[in-house]
Amino acid sequence: MKGSTVGANELAGAIAHVEERFGVHALARGRTSERHRNDLVISTKSSLDHVIGGGLVAGEPIAFIGPPSVGKLQLALRATASAQTQGGMAAWIDATASFDPLAAERAGVDLERLVVVRAQGAGAALATAAALRSEGFRLVIVDTGEPALGGMNVDDLAPALPAVRGSLAALLVVAGERGRRVAIPTFHFERVAWERRFDRTVGWSFAVGRAHATDRALFCVTSLEGALIDLGTRADPITLAV
Repeated sequence: MKGSTVGANELAGAIAHVEERFGVHALARGRTSERHRNDLVISTKSSLDHVIGGGLVAGEPIAFIGPPSVGKLQLALRATASAQTQGGMAAWIDATASFDPLAAERAGVDLERLVVVRAQGAGAALATAAALRSEGFRLVIVDTGEPALGGMNVDDLAPALPAVRGSLAALLVVAGERGRRVAIPTFHFERVAWERRFDRTVGWSFAVGRAHATDRALFCVTSLEGALIDLGTRADPITLAV
């Protein structure tokens, strides 16, 4: 089932297949409140953890917001790999059919333990809710894409949000703009500088943080390899744009 891509209506069958093959015991059964915090938190083992409060937490949503090609997907892939390393499956809701399996593998994602669902609007909300209710997933990522290019709005996920509470999975939404009707803790991405070498652009650095907060995690992406380099954290008086 390597790099499985399914539609929203096929997700239930995909979940059944995943749980039959890998089992649901990679994630402890029981209510979220009964589990230890170490079992609930997905650590990315990077400066991002410091900014978001320790890691992504099961039963809680979080949003990465920022312009295209700034670094949101690179960090989302890193979080996916971390969730798998800690013993879980991941579901990736792909609104614009733009998921790149090669980039995922370079980031350390195990495609055997990832289900990619191509869905938009109500279908994406349905798929997200189904994945959150399954005990087989540790992390559910929704890549909304750009609405102007056929993507969806964060607000389209409103019907799925009640399924987050009590879920064994964390929800990570990757989008260009935050929703207007849904309240999801948001972390903003902003490009800091282009990296140049011998008069050629070889990558860029970007910052992640809450709006109006000074603590930011800094990263660098190399253009050729797509490698993500952790530059640490910095307390900066210049706040990120909302």
